[in-house]
Amino acid sequence: MHTCFRLLVFSLLLPMPGILSAQQATVVEGHVRDSLSGNPIPYASVLFENSSRGTTTDNDGEFHLQNREGYTQLIVRALGYQTQTIPLRYGAINQVHVLLSPAIYQLEHVVVRPGRERYTKRNNPAVDLIRKVIENKQQNRAESQNEYSVEVYEKLTLALDYTGKPILRLSVRESLSEHYFRKNPHEEKMTVKTSRRQGLDQTLDESGTISENLKEIFRDIDLFDNDIALMINRFVSPLSSTLATAYYKYYILDTLNVAGEPCVGLAFAPFNSQSYGFTGILYITLDGAYAVKKAQLNAPRNIHLNWVNKLRIEQEFSRTDSGVWTLNEEHTHAAFAPLPGTPPLHAHRLRSFGTYNFAPGATAKESTGASLPEDAELTNLLSELNKIPPIRIGIKALEILISDYISTHPEKEKSRFDFGPMSSTFSSNYVEGFRTRIGGMTTANLHPRLLASGYLAYGRKDQKTKYQARLTYNFAPKLYHEKEFPVHYLSLTHTYDIDVPGRRFLFTSNDNLALSFGSGPPVTRMQYLRKTELRYEKEWLNHLSVLLWAKHEYNQAAGTLTYRRYEPDGSSLPIEGFTASEAGIRLRYAPGEKAYNSRKGRHTTFNLSKDAPLFTLSHQVGFGGFSGDYRYHHTEAGFEKRLWLSSFGHIDAIGKAGYFWNRAPFPLLIFPNANPSLSIQSETFAMMRPLEFITDRYLSFFLTYYLKGWILNRIPLVRRLALREVVSISGLYGSLSDKNNPERNPEGLFVFPNGTSPLGATPYLEASIGLDNIFRILRIDYYRRLTYQDSPGAPREGFRFAMRFSF
Repeated sequence: MHTCFRLLVFSLLLPMPGILSAQQATVVEGHVRDSLSGNPIPYASVLFENSSRGTTTDNDGEFHLQNREGYTQLIVRALGYQTQTIPLRYGAINQVHVLLSPAIYQLEHVVVRPGRERYTKRNNPAVDLIRKVIENKQQNRAESQNEYSVEVYEKLTLALDYTGKPILRLSVRESLSEHYFRKNPHEEKMTVKTSRRQGLDQTLDESGTISENLKEIFRDIDLFDNDIALMINRFVSPLSSTLATAYYKYYILDTLNVAGEPCVGLAFAPFNSQSYGFTGILYITLDGAYAVKKAQLNAPRNIHLNWVNKLRIEQEFSRTDSGVWTLNEEHTHAAFAPLPGTPPLHAHRLRSFGTYNFAPGATAKESTGASLPEDAELTNLLSELNKIPPIRIGIKALEILISDYISTHPEKEKSRFDFGPMSSTFSSNYVEGFRTRIGGMTTANLHPRLLASGYLAYGRKDQKTKYQARLTYNFAPKLYHEKEFPVHYLSLTHTYDIDVPGRRFLFTSNDNLALSFGSGPPVTRMQYLRKTELRYEKEWLNHLSVLLWAKHEYNQAAGTLTYRRYEPDGSSLPIEGFTASEAGIRLRYAPGEKAYNSRKGRHTTFNLSKDAPLFTLSHQVGFGGFSGDYRYHHTEAGFEKRLWLSSFGHIDAIGKAGYFWNRAPFPLLIFPNANPSLSIQSETFAMMRPLEFITDRYLSFFLTYYLKGWILNRIPLVRRLALREVVSISGLYGSLSDKNNPERNPEGLFVFPNGTSPLGATPYLEASIGLDNIFRILRIDYYRRLTYQDSPGAPREGFRFAMRFSF
């Protein structure tokens, strides 16, 4: 089959006009190495003699160049090496292997070679030059104008790389958009005029999740910003106003013409090769404007960028009639290697800009070709690949892994019912023992507005059947499921199931298989809930949403949990359960948030975009009398933000505060969110037991700092493991008022379970230190409880694990 596959690839490539035209051009490719050590020389200058056509070698010393103007002499230069001139065969593909000799200086019989570099910023013309460029960067960029609009063509191609070049295209995504910018008042928007998506990953794109993640991975690059966002990381820009000269070393190279503009080459490299920065060359104009005509940036291999073998960015600018420099074209090349020995996946992102219009209120000028036709050659190839059983099975397995559902039709676009979530099919807990579950959901292929979902579950130990039925009406038709952005629905849900008080997980359900494995004693205090809930949610395009709900539930103690109510005479009597009815409202605002359309909405684990700030405010009211046993009010506010520290990693910060206004039994009060499982879960306390503390007012925080190898990458030998550091600290400050404390005011309240106590005047604190990026996918954290260490049965320390994807 491997031979047939090669023949298929060869037959596709043979008639391509790009190959035929290459025979008419003079093409040169190869690598540049040190003649003594044999090591590759990155960022060597390679250009045709007497021309402005040139490039630089990548991290591996490799390059590719061509011309149709008849140039047949190649010049190769590198700092500290002797220049070489290499003759080329006209109109042919030239494979060259250049060995550059170190520059040496002879004095009689003594040979002196350059020693260790002594770089200084004082009286360094290269540093003086970059400072001039930084001083003038604001007036040279398009954003110096009050207003502009421009049409942008974007194309992202994913291709398999078998020979060192992308030869088998798997996916093509194109769009034509209008980018509008206004300085004061600030406004920036992108309006998509037309787009096209074609390729093997279409079936894997869980309602656009892959598309949104690709946008996050390949962000628009602004060289003039202090930090460049790329591959879900932050790289210090060589034009950073704050860190440039402290982070990079600069070297002046030759002067040359770049597209008719006299320029000087300015090479740069980080002081520390393990830092999140670039190496490359800036071509600076010699007209006194200190503008960037062209930029070439490469990611050093030593930063251990996961899954990425090579990363290269090229930008070219042009001067408008008004003297403003605008971005004309941008190329981003990345070679991804998911597994050793597998063909790399080559990604090429092209951004091409039309004519900038700086007139007030003007729109971008139309391009000549606004249509994006289908690629018949790619369509035919993908159809043939889908006929190969191993490829078809592999695609289906990935689809199930990403969506957690199994469609009931071979073509997802025709499936009317999907089984899932599959991660909850089997699980176990103290009350149910081994639990099995089967469930699913209808899709918009059955009805675009009316969707249904539900499940049946059975515990072998308690021998009870649990279930859920949900019916949702969407006010706008859906393409596949109800979580597609923006949501606007009315739903009715009835549930009977087991629940663990004091354990709520953001990214997974309580019966997920991963939560069946815990540390320490098993969780034995549980409850059965029979609940009916009516929900209405509406989300606007500015990412403001409102959620309204009304629910009625019966709560019954299970496992070792019991409910005993204090009587007026001070005695306590057991009760089977109680009824609660409530209505609530939650406001959620996340300006700039990406629209993730997976079935779990924004809470999918495949959501790679975490930069938008998140504000939440909620209030719920409990009704007493005929509909419920207790009357209460509960208010909660929250904030969440990822804080980037340039190339020094980022901090995920979460803060919440809540207040319970009334008198009520302990199951209705506030339990801190404990996590007894072995998996790392967001917004939980790993070293706290469920129901250990109880409050009716609280303030909590969760801070996690991902250092991105900032320390470990600088330790010899250890840095080869590409490990990354993670530290966190979490805390809870709160109290229980006298009105809800049965020791002060017992009548009508419930007896606290054994081991449950109000949080004292000392805040609860725990911290962790961990290793991330083990085998590139595993994170292990060691947690330590810092306060309340003498609490009976509470763990003082422990380990938690997580599978984590990051670049």
